[in-house]
Amino acid sequence: MRQIAPNIFVQDSYRGVTVGCVVTDAGVICIDSPLLPTDARDWRAQIAKRTNKPVRFVVLTDAHRDRILGVQYLGGAVVAHEAAWEKMKSLGDAFRQQAADSVAPCSAEAAAEVAADFRIVLPQITFVNTLTLHLGNAPVIIRHVGGATQGSVWVHLPQSNVLFMGDLLTVKYHPSAAEGDIAAWLELLAQVQQNDFPAKVIVPGRGGPARKAALGPMADYLDTMRARVQALIRTRKPKAETAQLVPEFIERYPVAEVDRECVQRRIKAGLDHIYDSLKNKK
Repeated sequence: MRQIAPNIFVQDSYRGVTVGCVVTDAGVICIDSPLLPTDARDWRAQIAKRTNKPVRFVVLTDAHRDRILGVQYLGGAVVAHEAAWEKMKSLGDAFRQQAADSVAPCSAEAAAEVAADFRIVLPQITFVNTLTLHLGNAPVIIRHVGGATQGSVWVHLPQSNVLFMGDLLTVKYHPSAAEGDIAAWLELLAQVQQNDFPAKVIVPGRGGPARKAALGPMADYLDTMRARVQALIRTRKPKAETAQLVPEFIERYPVAEVDRECVQRRIKAGLDHIYDSLKNKK
């Protein structure tokens, strides 16, 4: 657990998912949850070392599988955008086994626990545009921004100059663009990079806390994906040709051999989504 501002803590070593919390005299606000049950319980134990106050809220920056598997171990009311609630509500009975299969490469024990005990904790508090939590002295502003997914939000603590961006920002980690609105996403990254945007510490959805300079490589990654796909469309290449672009992107950040196939699929899914989105605009 790393302290990045008074009463604000993060942990970025939970299998690629970065989580945070705001500790106040009235309780704790968690931002996202770890992927594996063991990591979620560890995160809750780390918080308990800092305060004996209960977790009052868990804010989900999106409804990605990585963020919802550990929620049941944290406690508190779950807060998410209305679109994230809709997505979580639609998950069927097969999702438990799909989730177990997704964590099996990390831990067979975790996969067995997810298969046996996982339950979806639906958000109890949803919103459309902006929600402000007043727990303690400093407001925690949750804003719907979209970009990465339809239900993506960021969590802003302006008095502390801290911004949790969720998967709108990944640091040295391949982004997931399979649900993204790339134009809107790039606009958001540009907005945060402005000198007058009140955030000095940016907490990504994956990777360690960073400064605004980290948004440049992220924007370049997405912009290059879009440009490469546009070139395919201009030359009337079929969507299957996006597979030829994957090696260029996977080499941007080191990937463990055990994760390589998964990352390749993630990149290909993002390229395919961009292809479909651009074609549909014509």
